[in-house]
Amino acid sequence: MNIAIYQTVNAHAPAIHWWLAQDPRFGPQLYMWVANSKEDLTSIVEEMREPTFHDQDISAELYDVHQETLREMENKKAVDGIVDCTSTYFNFTKNYKHPVWSNYFGATYNPMSTIACDKLIFAESTIEDSVMYYVTQYAFNNLDLDAIEEHCQVWWTDHKLMNGEILDDWKEIWYRDYHNQCIQDFHDGKLQYMWQLNFAHWDLHHALANGLNGFVLNYSMERLFNEKYQQTTSDLKAEAHQIKYVKDNNIDHLCVGTHWFNNIDTILSYLGVENSDILIQSAEQYKKEFIRINTAYKEILNKYYKGN
Repeated sequence: MNIAIYQTVNAHAPAIHWWLAQDPRFGPQLYMWVANSKEDLTSIVEEMREPTFHDQDISAELYDVHQETLREMENKKAVDGIVDCTSTYFNFTKNYKHPVWSNYFGATYNPMSTIACDKLIFAESTIEDSVMYYVTQYAFNNLDLDAIEEHCQVWWTDHKLMNGEILDDWKEIWYRDYHNQCIQDFHDGKLQYMWQLNFAHWDLHHALANGLNGFVLNYSMERLFNEKYQQTTSDLKAEAHQIKYVKDNNIDHLCVGTHWFNNIDTILSYLGVENSDILIQSAEQYKKEFIRINTAYKEILNKYYKGN
């Protein structure tokens, strides 16, 4: 049984994947537990990225295979409503009783489509949940020069590369017109957080998509919540269309909300798999940390966002 856990916005697909892959019947494990502080606002689980795989059951080859599925997910067009970005991955991981695939960024090229799999778990989100995940898992990560170089490369290889081919002029323009300015802005104290660099990457993407010649780097703190709420509102409209498409076409699926850890029996019943001690324990572990992170997030939200 090939299982796909799919999200269209910042959500909990990686968490569900991590939880299932704690049980040896499911796999491979692509995510690692990182929440280890009672004070830090941080990811609960995050993807394993090369070159450090922390001695888990992920290899450089598996990493590359999974990364290519995400590029295909974003750029391949559907055939009869199905985006086959997963076949190579499922074939590569067929030694597991229940191979599990998930995405931690991106969405299909057309929302009127779905992922090729036997069982689809759709990680359904709300605006508030999606912004919370973005802020807690990514936004306030501190930068240094190595991180700037690494994440610029990660961004364009994640979003602008498929089958070894560069998809547009983003890379050339970024490194020609903006990269050195970001480094200078870091030295000047203007560029401090990961979300500011991430927004700059997407600013160039949107400028190119709209036929503009360029854009002005903008690191204003007011942007984070105001624009993330606006962007997520638009993204969730696409999510709603996709869920409607899945339902209208009677595609086998299960929609699971952010508090999935309270409904693990429903998930396992859908998959037709019995529960286990490790799944019960892992769900409780995640739930405890989720509550702590969500409480800390609301303090930051109240500080920077006044709403509409």
